[in-house]
Amino acid sequence: MKSKRIIALGTTLLMGITTVGAFSACGGTTVKNEGYDATKANISVATYEGGVGYAWLEEAAKRFEEKYKDATHFQEGRTGVKISVDKNKYTYNGEQLAANSLTKDVYFTEGVDYYKFVNDNKVADITDVVTGSLSTYGESGTIEDKLDSSFTSFLTAKDDKYYMLPFYDGFYGFIYDVDLFEQEGFYYDKDGDFLALRDESQRETFEESKSNGPDGVHDTYDDGLPATYEQLIALADQIVAKSCVPFCYSGTYNDYVNKACRSFIADYEGYEQFKMNYTFSGTAKLVKEIKEDGTVVTEEKAITPENGYELQRQAGKYYALKMQEELFGSVKYVGGSWNGFDYTVAQSEFIKSKYTSQRYAMLIEGVWWENEAEPTFTELENIRGEKKSDRRFGLLPMPKVNAEAAGPQTMFSANSSFAFINKNCQNMELAKEFMRFLHTDAEMSKFSAKTSISRSLKYKVSEPDQATATYFGKSMIKMREQSKVVYPYSSLDMVINNSAVFTEAAWYLNASVGGKTLKNPFDAFKDGQATAKEYFNGLYNYQSTMWSSLK
Repeated sequence: MKSKRIIALGTTLLMGITTVGAFSACGGTTVKNEGYDATKANISVATYEGGVGYAWLEEAAKRFEEKYKDATHFQEGRTGVKISVDKNKYTYNGEQLAANSLTKDVYFTEGVDYYKFVNDNKVADITDVVTGSLSTYGESGTIEDKLDSSFTSFLTAKDDKYYMLPFYDGFYGFIYDVDLFEQEGFYYDKDGDFLALRDESQRETFEESKSNGPDGVHDTYDDGLPATYEQLIALADQIVAKSCVPFCYSGTYNDYVNKACRSFIADYEGYEQFKMNYTFSGTAKLVKEIKEDGTVVTEEKAITPENGYELQRQAGKYYALKMQEELFGSVKYVGGSWNGFDYTVAQSEFIKSKYTSQRYAMLIEGVWWENEAEPTFTELENIRGEKKSDRRFGLLPMPKVNAEAAGPQTMFSANSSFAFINKNCQNMELAKEFMRFLHTDAEMSKFSAKTSISRSLKYKVSEPDQATATYFGKSMIKMREQSKVVYPYSSLDMVINNSAVFTEAAWYLNASVGGKTLKNPFDAFKDGQATAKEYFNGLYNYQSTMWSSLK
Protein backbone atom coordinates (compact mmCIF):
# COMPACT_ATOMS: atom_id res chain seq x y z
CA MET A 1 0.00 0.00 0.00
CA LYS A 2 3.13 2.13 0.23
CA SER A 3 2.16 4.47 3.08
CA LYS A 4 5.66 4.18 4.57
CA ARG A 5 7.26 5.96 1.62
CA ILE A 6 5.04 9.02 1.90
CA ILE A 7 6.68 12.24 3.02
CA ALA A 8 5.12 15.40 4.36
CA LEU A 9 3.68 17.32 1.47
CA GLY A 10 2.24 20.41 3.11
CA THR A 11 -1.32 21.51 3.36
CA THR A 12 -1.36 22.99 -0.15
CA LEU A 13 -1.69 19.46 -1.55
CA LEU A 14 -4.51 18.36 0.72
CA MET A 15 -7.91 18.24 -0.86
CA GLY A 16 -8.39 19.25 -4.46
CA ILE A 17 -12.17 18.85 -4.10
CA THR A 18 -15.07 20.92 -5.30
CA THR A 19 -16.60 23.16 -2.66
CA VAL A 20 -20.33 23.08 -3.02
CA GLY A 21 -21.52 23.59 0.54
CA ALA A 22 -20.46 24.20 4.11
CA PHE A 23 -21.24 22.75 7.52
CA SER A 24 -19.95 22.78 11.07
CA ALA A 25 -17.85 19.65 11.33
CA CYS A 26 -14.88 18.32 13.26
CA GLY A 27 -13.54 20.79 15.79
CA GLY A 28 -16.58 22.97 15.31
CA THR A 29 -14.93 24.85 12.46
CA THR A 30 -16.67 25.60 9.20
CA VAL A 31 -15.19 23.55 6.36
CA LYS A 32 -16.11 22.95 2.75
CA ASN A 33 -17.29 19.51 1.77
CA GLU A 34 -18.27 18.01 -1.53
CA GLY A 35 -21.80 16.64 -1.56
CA TYR A 36 -23.08 18.45 1.54
CA ASP A 37 -26.90 18.44 1.73
CA ALA A 38 -28.46 21.11 3.94
CA THR A 39 -31.72 19.18 4.18
CA LYS A 40 -30.12 16.07 5.71
CA ALA A 41 -27.87 15.08 8.59
CA ASN A 42 -24.30 15.02 7.26
CA ILE A 43 -20.98 13.40 8.08
CA SER A 44 -17.75 13.22 6.09
CA VAL A 45 -15.77 10.00 5.74
CA ALA A 46 -12.12 9.95 4.68
CA THR A 47 -10.27 6.92 3.38
CA TYR A 48 -6.69 6.22 2.40
CA GLU A 49 -6.79 5.72 -1.35
CA GLY A 50 -4.44 2.78 -1.54
CA GLY A 51 -4.99 -0.76 -2.68
CA VAL A 52 -8.33 -1.12 -0.90
CA GLY A 53 -9.70 1.71 -3.02
CA TYR A 54 -12.82 3.66 -2.17
CA ALA A 55 -15.59 2.21 -4.34
CA TRP A 56 -16.55 -0.14 -1.50
CA LEU A 57 -17.08 2.86 0.79
CA GLU A 58 -19.11 4.85 -1.69
CA GLU A 59 -21.39 1.86 -2.31
CA ALA A 60 -21.80 1.24 1.43
CA ALA A 61 -22.62 4.93 1.96
CA LYS A 62 -25.42 4.72 -0.61
CA ARG A 63 -26.90 1.66 1.12
CA PHE A 64 -26.75 3.45 4.48
CA GLU A 65 -28.39 6.55 3.02
CA GLU A 66 -31.17 4.45 1.60
CA LYS A 67 -31.77 2.67 4.90
CA TYR A 68 -32.05 5.95 6.79
CA LYS A 69 -33.66 8.08 4.09
CA ASP A 70 -36.66 8.83 6.34
CA ALA A 71 -34.72 9.19 9.62
CA THR A 72 -35.32 12.41 11.57
CA HIS A 73 -33.49 11.59 14.81
CA PHE A 74 -29.93 12.32 13.66
CA GLN A 75 -30.43 16.07 13.43
CA GLU A 76 -33.39 18.22 14.39
CA GLY A 77 -35.30 19.60 11.44
CA ARG A 78 -33.63 17.34 8.88
CA THR A 79 -34.78 14.14 7.21
CA GLY A 80 -32.40 11.50 5.89
CA VAL A 81 -28.62 11.34 5.92
CA LYS A 82 -25.75 12.26 3.61
CA ILE A 83 -22.41 10.47 3.77
CA SER A 84 -19.69 12.36 1.89
CA VAL A 85 -16.71 10.19 0.96
CA ASP A 86 -13.30 11.76 0.39
CA LYS A 87 -10.24 9.76 -0.67
CA ASN A 88 -6.60 10.80 -0.66
CA LYS A 89 -3.42 8.75 -0.68
CA TYR A 90 -1.20 11.45 0.77
CA THR A 91 -3.35 13.15 3.37
CA TYR A 92 -5.17 10.17 4.85
CA ASN A 93 -2.35 7.81 5.76
CA GLY A 94 -1.70 7.22 9.46
CA GLU A 95 1.54 9.18 9.62
CA GLN A 96 0.04 12.33 8.15
CA LEU A 97 -3.12 12.06 10.24
CA ALA A 98 -1.06 11.73 13.40
CA ALA A 99 0.95 14.84 12.54
CA ASN A 100 -1.93 17.09 11.49
CA SER A 101 -5.39 18.09 12.68
CA LEU A 102 -8.27 15.82 11.71
CA THR A 103 -10.68 17.51 9.32
CA LYS A 104 -13.19 14.70 8.67
CA ASP A 105 -15.59 12.78 10.89
CA VAL A 106 -14.76 9.14 10.18
CA TYR A 107 -11.49 7.63 8.90
CA PHE A 108 -10.38 4.36 7.32
CA THR A 109 -6.61 4.24 6.98
CA GLU A 110 -3.36 2.31 7.49
CA GLY A 111 0.01 2.82 9.15
CA VAL A 112 -1.65 3.79 12.44
CA ASP A 113 0.09 4.00 15.82
CA TYR A 114 -3.06 3.35 17.84
CA TYR A 115 -1.90 4.63 21.20
CA LYS A 116 -0.36 7.78 19.75
CA PHE A 117 -3.80 8.79 18.47
CA VAL A 118 -5.39 7.86 21.79
CA ASN A 119 -2.79 9.66 23.89
CA ASP A 120 -3.04 12.75 21.66
CA ASN A 121 -6.79 12.82 22.38
CA LYS A 122 -7.69 12.78 18.68
CA VAL A 123 -10.14 9.89 18.51
CA ALA A 124 -13.58 9.27 19.97
CA ASP A 125 -14.42 6.60 22.51
CA ILE A 126 -16.45 4.06 20.52
CA THR A 127 -16.86 1.43 23.23
CA ASP A 128 -20.64 1.66 22.92
CA VAL A 129 -20.35 0.95 19.19
CA VAL A 130 -18.13 -2.08 19.72
CA THR A 131 -20.03 -3.62 22.63
CA GLY A 132 -23.56 -2.57 21.70
CA SER A 133 -26.19 -4.76 20.08
CA LEU A 134 -26.44 -5.08 16.30
CA SER A 135 -30.07 -6.17 16.46
CA THR A 136 -31.08 -3.19 14.29
CA TYR A 137 -29.28 -4.98 11.46
CA GLY A 138 -30.64 -8.42 12.21
CA GLU A 139 -27.65 -9.73 14.17
CA SER A 140 -27.76 -11.19 17.66
CA GLY A 141 -24.20 -10.39 18.74
CA THR A 142 -21.84 -7.40 18.90
CA ILE A 143 -18.84 -6.13 16.96
CA GLU A 144 -16.70 -7.13 19.95
CA ASP A 145 -17.74 -10.74 19.37
CA LYS A 146 -16.12 -10.54 15.93
CA LEU A 147 -12.74 -9.33 17.16
CA ASP A 148 -9.69 -11.55 17.40
CA SER A 149 -8.45 -11.87 20.98
CA SER A 150 -5.22 -10.09 20.00
CA PHE A 151 -7.19 -6.99 19.08
CA THR A 152 -9.45 -7.18 22.12
CA SER A 153 -6.50 -7.20 24.52
CA PHE A 154 -4.49 -4.59 22.62
CA LEU A 155 -7.23 -2.05 21.96
CA THR A 156 -8.46 -2.01 25.57
CA ALA A 157 -5.13 -2.44 27.36
CA LYS A 158 -4.94 1.05 28.86
CA ASP A 159 -8.46 1.84 30.09
CA ASP A 160 -10.80 -0.96 28.94
CA LYS A 161 -12.20 1.29 26.21
CA TYR A 162 -12.24 1.00 22.42
CA TYR A 163 -11.13 3.92 20.25
CA MET A 164 -10.62 2.18 16.91
CA LEU A 165 -11.60 -0.95 15.03
CA PRO A 166 -9.31 -3.01 12.79
CA PHE A 167 -9.73 -2.38 9.10
CA TYR A 168 -8.34 -4.90 6.57
CA ASP A 169 -6.00 -7.91 6.53
CA GLY A 170 -2.53 -7.14 5.16
CA PHE A 171 -1.26 -10.40 3.67
CA TYR A 172 1.89 -10.56 1.50
CA GLY A 173 2.96 -13.40 -0.73
CA PHE A 174 3.31 -14.84 -4.22
CA ILE A 175 0.44 -14.12 -6.62
CA TYR A 176 0.36 -16.85 -9.26
CA ASP A 177 -1.16 -16.90 -12.74
CA VAL A 178 -3.67 -19.75 -12.70
CA ASP A 179 -4.05 -19.90 -16.49
CA LEU A 180 -0.30 -20.13 -17.00
CA PHE A 181 0.03 -22.82 -14.35
CA GLU A 182 -2.59 -24.92 -16.14
CA GLN A 183 -1.28 -24.35 -19.65
CA GLU A 184 2.40 -24.97 -18.95
CA GLY A 185 2.08 -27.73 -16.37
CA PHE A 186 3.08 -25.97 -13.17
CA TYR A 187 0.77 -28.00 -10.95
CA TYR A 188 1.82 -31.19 -9.18
CA ASP A 189 -0.01 -34.47 -9.57
CA LYS A 190 -0.39 -37.08 -6.85
CA ASP A 191 2.87 -38.76 -7.89
CA GLY A 192 4.87 -35.56 -7.56
CA ASP A 193 5.13 -34.98 -11.31
CA PHE A 194 4.09 -31.81 -13.13
CA LEU A 195 0.58 -31.69 -14.48
CA ALA A 196 -0.95 -29.60 -17.29
CA LEU A 197 -4.50 -29.11 -18.55
CA ARG A 198 -4.23 -29.89 -22.24
CA ASP A 199 -7.92 -29.81 -23.10
CA GLU A 200 -10.81 -28.17 -21.25
CA SER A 201 -12.86 -31.31 -21.80
CA GLN A 202 -10.42 -33.07 -19.46
CA ARG A 203 -11.05 -30.60 -16.63
CA GLU A 204 -12.62 -33.12 -14.26
CA THR A 205 -9.76 -35.60 -14.65
CA PHE A 206 -7.23 -32.78 -14.33
CA GLU A 207 -8.68 -31.57 -11.04
CA GLU A 208 -8.88 -35.08 -9.64
CA SER A 209 -5.24 -35.76 -10.58
CA LYS A 210 -3.85 -32.81 -8.63
CA SER A 211 -1.83 -33.43 -5.48
CA ASN A 212 -3.28 -32.55 -2.10
CA GLY A 213 -1.13 -29.42 -1.77
CA PRO A 214 0.30 -27.95 1.45
CA ASP A 215 -2.79 -28.58 3.56
CA GLY A 216 -2.65 -32.31 2.84
CA VAL A 217 -6.35 -32.44 1.95
CA HIS A 218 -7.79 -33.01 -1.51
CA ASP A 219 -10.45 -30.83 -3.14
CA THR A 220 -9.41 -27.62 -1.37
CA TYR A 221 -8.05 -24.30 -2.67
CA ASP A 222 -4.39 -25.43 -2.73
CA ASP A 223 -4.62 -28.66 -4.72
CA GLY A 224 -1.66 -29.15 -7.05
CA LEU A 225 0.45 -26.37 -5.56
CA PRO A 226 3.91 -27.02 -4.07
CA ALA A 227 3.54 -28.77 -0.73
CA THR A 228 7.17 -28.49 0.43
CA TYR A 229 10.14 -26.15 0.12
CA GLU A 230 11.77 -28.66 -2.22
CA GLN A 231 8.72 -28.66 -4.46
CA LEU A 232 8.71 -24.86 -4.60
CA ILE A 233 12.33 -24.82 -5.75
CA ALA A 234 11.59 -27.56 -8.28
CA LEU A 235 8.61 -25.55 -9.51
CA ALA A 236 10.80 -22.47 -10.00
CA ASP A 237 13.25 -24.61 -12.01
CA GLN A 238 10.39 -25.99 -14.11
CA ILE A 239 9.14 -22.46 -14.83
CA VAL A 240 12.61 -21.47 -16.04
CA ALA A 241 12.79 -24.64 -18.15
CA LYS A 242 9.57 -23.57 -19.85
CA SER A 243 11.16 -20.22 -20.77
CA CYS A 244 9.11 -18.28 -18.22
CA VAL A 245 10.26 -16.16 -15.29
CA PRO A 246 9.21 -17.46 -11.86
CA PHE A 247 8.98 -14.11 -10.04
CA CYS A 248 8.17 -10.52 -10.91
CA TYR A 249 8.91 -8.11 -8.07
CA SER A 250 9.47 -4.42 -7.35
CA GLY A 251 13.17 -3.64 -7.16
CA THR A 252 12.32 -0.21 -5.79
CA TYR A 253 10.26 -1.72 -2.97
CA ASN A 254 12.07 -5.02 -2.52
CA ASP A 255 10.94 -5.15 1.10
CA TYR A 256 7.86 -6.81 -0.36
CA VAL A 257 10.06 -9.86 -0.98
CA ASN A 258 11.07 -9.82 2.69
CA LYS A 259 7.45 -9.53 3.80
CA ALA A 260 6.31 -12.31 1.49
CA CYS A 261 9.03 -14.59 2.85
CA ARG A 262 8.06 -13.61 6.40
CA SER A 263 4.87 -15.52 5.66
CA PHE A 264 7.03 -18.68 5.65
CA ILE A 265 7.82 -18.01 9.31
CA ALA A 266 4.20 -17.76 10.38
CA ASP A 267 3.19 -20.91 8.56
CA TYR A 268 6.18 -22.94 9.73
CA GLU A 269 5.75 -22.00 13.37
CA GLY A 270 1.97 -22.29 13.44
CA TYR A 271 -0.49 -20.09 15.28
CA GLU A 272 0.56 -20.61 18.91
CA GLN A 273 4.32 -20.54 18.34
CA PHE A 274 4.24 -17.55 16.01
CA LYS A 275 1.84 -15.55 18.19
CA MET A 276 4.43 -15.84 20.96
CA ASN A 277 6.36 -13.10 19.12
CA TYR A 278 3.77 -10.67 20.56
CA THR A 279 2.69 -12.29 23.83
CA PHE A 280 6.19 -13.39 24.94
CA SER A 281 4.64 -16.13 27.01
CA GLY A 282 4.86 -19.88 26.52
CA THR A 283 7.30 -22.64 25.67
CA ALA A 284 9.08 -22.11 22.38
CA LYS A 285 10.83 -24.60 20.13
CA LEU A 286 14.17 -22.97 19.30
CA VAL A 287 17.16 -23.83 17.14
CA LYS A 288 19.99 -25.37 19.12
CA GLU A 289 22.12 -26.37 16.16
CA ILE A 290 22.09 -26.04 12.36
CA LYS A 291 23.57 -29.16 10.79
CA GLU A 292 25.76 -29.29 7.71
CA ASP A 293 22.84 -30.45 5.57
CA GLY A 294 20.79 -27.39 6.60
CA THR A 295 18.42 -29.20 8.94
CA VAL A 296 18.11 -28.07 12.53
CA VAL A 297 18.18 -29.52 16.04
CA THR A 298 15.71 -27.81 18.37
CA GLU A 299 15.28 -27.39 22.09
CA GLU A 300 12.44 -26.07 24.23
CA LYS A 301 12.70 -22.88 26.27
CA ALA A 302 10.24 -20.99 28.46
CA ILE A 303 9.67 -17.48 27.06
CA THR A 304 8.93 -14.41 29.16
CA PRO A 305 9.11 -10.67 28.41
CA GLU A 306 12.56 -10.71 30.01
CA ASN A 307 14.09 -13.15 27.52
CA GLY A 308 11.83 -12.61 24.50
CA TYR A 309 14.85 -12.10 22.24
CA GLU A 310 15.31 -15.89 22.40
CA LEU A 311 12.46 -16.14 19.89
CA GLN A 312 14.92 -15.02 17.24
CA ARG A 313 16.08 -18.63 17.34
CA GLN A 314 12.74 -19.93 16.08
CA ALA A 315 13.38 -22.46 13.33
CA GLY A 316 10.81 -20.83 11.06
CA LYS A 317 12.99 -17.73 10.86
CA TYR A 318 15.97 -19.77 9.73
CA TYR A 319 14.01 -21.75 7.13
CA ALA A 320 12.37 -18.57 5.79
CA LEU A 321 15.77 -16.95 5.31
CA LYS A 322 17.15 -20.11 3.74
CA MET A 323 14.25 -20.27 1.30
CA GLN A 324 14.60 -16.56 0.49
CA GLU A 325 18.31 -16.98 -0.16
CA GLU A 326 17.68 -19.86 -2.54
CA LEU A 327 14.92 -18.09 -4.42
CA PHE A 328 16.26 -14.52 -4.46
CA GLY A 329 19.97 -14.74 -3.67
CA SER A 330 20.73 -14.70 -7.39
CA VAL A 331 19.03 -13.61 -10.61
CA LYS A 332 18.16 -17.18 -11.61
CA TYR A 333 14.47 -16.90 -10.76
CA VAL A 334 13.86 -13.19 -11.44
CA GLY A 335 14.62 -12.95 -15.14
CA GLY A 336 18.42 -12.82 -15.29
CA SER A 337 19.00 -9.37 -13.80
CA TRP A 338 17.92 -7.22 -10.86
CA ASN A 339 15.17 -4.79 -11.79
CA GLY A 340 14.30 -1.27 -10.63
CA PHE A 341 10.53 -1.60 -11.10
CA ASP A 342 8.19 0.58 -9.13
CA TYR A 343 5.40 -1.49 -7.57
CA THR A 344 2.88 -0.36 -10.21
CA VAL A 345 5.34 -1.23 -12.96
CA ALA A 346 5.85 -4.69 -11.46
CA GLN A 347 2.08 -5.23 -11.40
CA SER A 348 1.77 -4.09 -15.00
CA GLU A 349 4.67 -6.23 -16.20
CA PHE A 350 3.16 -9.27 -14.54
CA ILE A 351 -0.30 -8.78 -16.02
CA LYS A 352 0.86 -7.79 -19.51
CA SER A 353 3.46 -10.55 -19.74
CA LYS A 354 0.73 -12.79 -21.11
CA TYR A 355 1.25 -10.89 -24.37
CA THR A 356 5.06 -10.51 -24.28
CA SER A 357 8.08 -12.73 -24.79
CA GLN A 358 8.93 -12.66 -21.07
CA ARG A 359 6.08 -14.37 -19.26
CA TYR A 360 6.00 -14.06 -15.47
CA ALA A 361 4.49 -16.88 -13.43
CA MET A 362 4.22 -15.09 -10.08
CA LEU A 363 4.13 -11.56 -8.65
CA ILE A 364 5.44 -10.71 -5.17
CA GLU A 365 2.84 -8.39 -3.70
CA GLY A 366 0.16 -7.72 -1.12
CA VAL A 367 -3.38 -9.01 -1.52
CA TRP A 368 -4.64 -5.55 -2.56
CA TRP A 369 -2.60 -5.66 -5.80
CA GLU A 370 -5.64 -6.20 -8.07
CA ASN A 371 -7.15 -2.87 -7.04
CA GLU A 372 -3.89 -0.98 -7.54
CA ALA A 373 -3.47 -2.58 -10.97
CA GLU A 374 -6.90 -1.44 -12.18
CA PRO A 375 -5.40 0.96 -14.80
CA THR A 376 -3.51 -1.92 -16.42
CA PHE A 377 -6.60 -4.14 -16.52
CA THR A 378 -8.56 -1.26 -18.06
CA GLU A 379 -5.84 -0.69 -20.65
CA LEU A 380 -5.87 -4.36 -21.69
CA GLU A 381 -9.65 -4.33 -21.92
CA ASN A 382 -9.51 -1.33 -24.25
CA ILE A 383 -6.74 -2.77 -26.41
CA ARG A 384 -7.48 -6.50 -26.41
CA GLY A 385 -11.04 -6.77 -25.12
CA GLU A 386 -9.88 -8.87 -22.17
CA LYS A 387 -11.60 -7.87 -18.93
CA LYS A 388 -10.19 -8.07 -15.44
CA SER A 389 -12.81 -10.71 -14.71
CA ASP A 390 -11.40 -12.85 -17.53
CA ARG A 391 -8.07 -13.33 -15.75
CA ARG A 392 -7.45 -15.89 -13.02
CA PHE A 393 -4.96 -15.38 -10.22
CA GLY A 394 -4.43 -16.86 -6.76
CA LEU A 395 -2.25 -16.40 -3.68
CA LEU A 396 0.24 -19.25 -3.41
CA PRO A 397 -0.08 -20.86 0.03
CA MET A 398 3.20 -21.23 1.84
CA PRO A 399 4.74 -24.68 1.33
CA LYS A 400 5.83 -26.74 4.34
CA VAL A 401 9.36 -27.62 5.35
CA ASN A 402 8.52 -31.27 4.64
CA ALA A 403 5.53 -33.47 3.80
CA GLU A 404 5.01 -34.44 7.46
CA ALA A 405 4.14 -30.80 8.27
CA ALA A 406 1.08 -30.75 5.99
CA GLY A 407 -1.83 -28.83 7.43
CA PRO A 408 -3.84 -25.58 7.33
CA GLN A 409 -2.14 -22.26 6.69
CA THR A 410 -1.11 -19.88 9.43
CA MET A 411 -1.05 -16.35 8.00
CA PHE A 412 0.34 -13.06 9.27
CA SER A 413 -1.48 -9.75 8.84
CA ALA A 414 0.45 -6.47 8.91
CA ASN A 415 -0.05 -2.79 7.89
CA SER A 416 -1.65 -1.44 11.12
CA SER A 417 -4.89 -0.45 9.41
CA PHE A 418 -7.75 0.93 11.53
CA ALA A 419 -11.08 2.77 11.41
CA PHE A 420 -11.95 5.52 13.88
CA ILE A 421 -14.09 8.60 14.55
CA ASN A 422 -12.71 12.10 15.10
CA LYS A 423 -13.25 13.05 18.74
CA ASN A 424 -14.48 16.49 17.65
CA CYS A 425 -17.10 15.16 15.24
CA GLN A 426 -20.24 17.28 15.67
CA ASN A 427 -22.75 14.57 14.69
CA MET A 428 -21.42 11.73 16.81
CA GLU A 429 -24.67 9.76 16.78
CA LEU A 430 -24.67 9.55 12.99
CA ALA A 431 -20.95 8.75 12.81
CA LYS A 432 -21.31 5.92 15.32
CA GLU A 433 -24.33 4.48 13.54
CA PHE A 434 -22.44 4.46 10.26
CA MET A 435 -19.55 2.68 12.01
CA ARG A 436 -21.96 0.03 13.34
CA PHE A 437 -23.46 -0.41 9.88
CA LEU A 438 -20.08 -0.95 8.23
CA HIS A 439 -19.19 -3.68 10.72
CA THR A 440 -22.24 -5.83 10.13
CA ASP A 441 -21.63 -9.19 8.52
CA ALA A 442 -23.56 -8.08 5.44
CA GLU A 443 -21.38 -5.04 4.83
CA MET A 444 -18.09 -6.78 5.54
CA SER A 445 -19.16 -9.54 3.19
CA LYS A 446 -19.67 -6.98 0.42
CA PHE A 447 -16.30 -5.41 1.24
CA SER A 448 -14.53 -8.75 0.70
CA ALA A 449 -16.30 -9.39 -2.58
CA LYS A 450 -15.60 -5.88 -3.87
CA THR A 451 -11.93 -5.61 -2.86
CA SER A 452 -10.72 -9.25 -2.75
CA ILE A 453 -9.44 -8.41 0.75
CA SER A 454 -10.74 -9.63 4.09
CA ARG A 455 -11.66 -7.41 7.01
CA SER A 456 -9.73 -8.19 10.22
CA LEU A 457 -12.82 -9.54 11.98
CA LYS A 458 -14.81 -12.77 12.09
CA TYR A 459 -17.62 -13.02 9.52
CA LYS A 460 -18.76 -15.07 6.56
CA VAL A 461 -18.84 -13.90 2.96
CA SER A 462 -22.27 -14.76 1.57
CA GLU A 463 -22.66 -16.92 -1.51
CA PRO A 464 -24.35 -14.10 -3.51
CA ASP A 465 -21.46 -11.76 -2.68
CA GLN A 466 -18.85 -14.39 -3.53
CA ALA A 467 -20.46 -14.74 -6.94
CA THR A 468 -19.60 -11.11 -7.71
CA ALA A 469 -15.91 -11.42 -6.73
CA THR A 470 -13.04 -11.89 -9.15
CA TYR A 471 -11.33 -15.26 -9.37
CA PHE A 472 -8.60 -13.92 -7.10
CA GLY A 473 -11.21 -12.64 -4.66
CA LYS A 474 -12.97 -16.01 -4.55
CA SER A 475 -9.68 -17.80 -3.92
CA MET A 476 -8.78 -15.38 -1.11
CA ILE A 477 -12.15 -15.91 0.55
CA LYS A 478 -11.58 -19.67 0.56
CA MET A 479 -8.02 -19.34 1.82
CA ARG A 480 -9.00 -16.96 4.61
CA GLU A 481 -11.84 -19.23 5.76
CA GLN A 482 -9.48 -22.20 6.13
CA SER A 483 -6.52 -20.40 7.73
CA LYS A 484 -5.54 -19.06 11.12
CA VAL A 485 -4.32 -15.47 11.27
CA VAL A 486 -1.82 -13.91 13.68
CA TYR A 487 -2.04 -10.15 14.30
CA PRO A 488 1.01 -8.30 15.72
CA TYR A 489 -0.68 -7.06 18.88
CA SER A 490 -1.00 -7.83 22.58
CA SER A 491 -1.64 -6.04 25.85
CA LEU A 492 2.04 -6.01 26.84
CA ASP A 493 3.42 -2.52 27.45
CA MET A 494 6.61 -3.56 25.69
CA VAL A 495 4.70 -4.30 22.49
CA ILE A 496 2.45 -1.24 22.82
CA ASN A 497 5.36 1.12 23.48
CA ASN A 498 7.50 -0.25 20.65
CA SER A 499 5.06 -0.57 17.78
CA ALA A 500 7.76 0.37 15.26
CA VAL A 501 9.63 -2.77 16.30
CA PHE A 502 6.83 -5.31 16.59
CA THR A 503 4.04 -4.23 14.24
CA GLU A 504 6.45 -3.37 11.45
CA ALA A 505 9.27 -5.41 10.00
CA ALA A 506 12.17 -4.52 12.34
CA TRP A 507 11.64 -7.55 14.55
CA TYR A 508 12.16 -9.85 11.56
CA LEU A 509 14.78 -7.86 9.64
CA ASN A 510 17.36 -6.18 11.89
CA ALA A 511 20.48 -8.31 12.27
CA SER A 512 24.07 -7.80 13.43
CA VAL A 513 26.44 -9.55 11.03
CA GLY A 514 30.21 -9.03 11.00
CA GLY A 515 29.95 -5.87 13.04
CA LYS A 516 27.38 -4.33 10.71
CA THR A 517 23.64 -3.86 11.18
CA LEU A 518 21.68 -5.31 8.27
CA LYS A 519 18.02 -4.43 7.75
CA ASN A 520 17.12 -6.07 4.46
CA PRO A 521 17.68 -9.78 3.73
CA PHE A 522 16.93 -9.23 0.04
CA ASP A 523 19.80 -6.76 -0.30
CA ALA A 524 22.05 -8.81 1.97
CA PHE A 525 21.66 -11.94 -0.15
CA LYS A 526 21.80 -10.03 -3.44
CA ASP A 527 25.01 -8.22 -2.47
CA GLY A 528 26.67 -11.17 -0.73
CA GLN A 529 26.66 -9.47 2.68
CA ALA A 530 25.47 -12.57 4.51
CA THR A 531 24.30 -16.13 4.11
CA ALA A 532 20.94 -17.27 5.48
CA LYS A 533 22.68 -18.89 8.45
CA GLU A 534 24.67 -15.73 9.18
CA TYR A 535 21.60 -13.53 8.91
CA PHE A 536 19.66 -15.88 11.18
CA ASN A 537 22.36 -15.78 13.85
CA GLY A 538 22.52 -12.02 13.35
CA LEU A 539 18.85 -11.64 14.30
CA TYR A 540 19.64 -13.04 17.73
CA ASN A 541 22.81 -11.00 18.07
CA TYR A 542 20.97 -7.76 17.31
CA GLN A 543 17.87 -8.27 19.44
CA SER A 544 19.68 -9.74 22.45
CA THR A 545 21.81 -6.58 22.54
CA MET A 546 18.87 -4.21 22.03
CA TRP A 547 16.39 -5.97 24.29
CA SER A 548 17.12 -4.04 27.47
CA SER A 549 16.26 -0.78 25.68
CA LEU A 550 12.68 -1.92 25.05
CA LYS A 551 10.47 -0.73 27.88
